[in-house]
Amino acid sequence: MQLIKVCMRVLLVVLLFISFEIAAQQHPYGIKVGGNVANLAGDGTDDLSSLINFQAGFYMEIELTKDVKVQPELLFTVYGFELSEGDNPNVRLNYVVLPVIVKYFVSNAFSFDAGPQVGLLVTAKNGTGSNADVKSDFFDRDFGVNLGASYAISSKIAASLRYYLGLTDVTSAETKNQNRAFQLAFQFKIK
Repeated sequence: MQLIKVCMRVLLVVLLFISFEIAAQQHPYGIKVGGNVANLAGDGTDDLSSLINFQAGFYMEIELTKDVKVQPELLFTVYGFELSEGDNPNVRLNYVVLPVIVKYFVSNAFSFDAGPQVGLLVTAKNGTGSNADVKSDFFDRDFGVNLGASYAISSKIAASLRYYLGLTDVTSAETKNQNRAFQLAFQFKIK
């Protein structure tokens, strides 16, 4: 059963890459890299601190009108949090995420951004040295919305600042907890 889940995940990622490749033949695409400050929100999270992590992946721009573009992305991102006590205070939640961002341009360089995001938990590790597997403490999926803004620094480089608001419970505990993250990223257009 575990092998079937792994195969399905690999198949999903391969299909997403194929979709990006087919669509990228007609639309601009590039690489996105950045960082995020993430934490959990919800029941019993008062003693948790934010954790600084990274994100990296690919994006594509689809122009709908002069002022509106849709930007699907395929990213590897690390959310997580820091416990206030214990031997292994850092919990890192490694996701493959697919945000679909609608960008409304108020000028040639500046846009307001919003859109849904679905995520698939790949691994969950506790600690900095031992990296104990704690994936069974979390659900395999995440869903939420992104809100933010982007600024085109040049025709090939843009920066974006977003807030991710997780809407689904990500912990398998009796508490209800959602991912939250501030994200700063740079986009480098290839085509």
